[in-house]
Amino acid sequence: MHIFGAEYMEIPDGWSIQEDHLMREFEFEDFARAKAFVDKISEICEAKNHHADLHFGWGYVVVELTTHDQGKVTMLDIDVAQAINAVEE
Repeated sequence: MHIFGAEYMEIPDGWSIQEDHLMREFEFEDFARAKAFVDKISEICEAKNHHADLHFGWGYVVVELTTHDQGKVTMLDIDVAQAINAVEE
């Protein structure tokens, strides 16, 4: 459990707090699989109207989530992180 302001939030498995955002790195066997994962994440972000910062290349995807207008991690970020974790399973 982590405290953000007055809120207590459970950080999803595999994610860490980096300053004012959640971050997780995923590993893949090649560029095509990394890109396919980014495509799936993009669909989640569009559906939830909450867009992650994505960095990817051969064999990796780094996802960063923050609620920019509040300058911190909110429950919306936690929700998107949990949805992204469900894709990976």
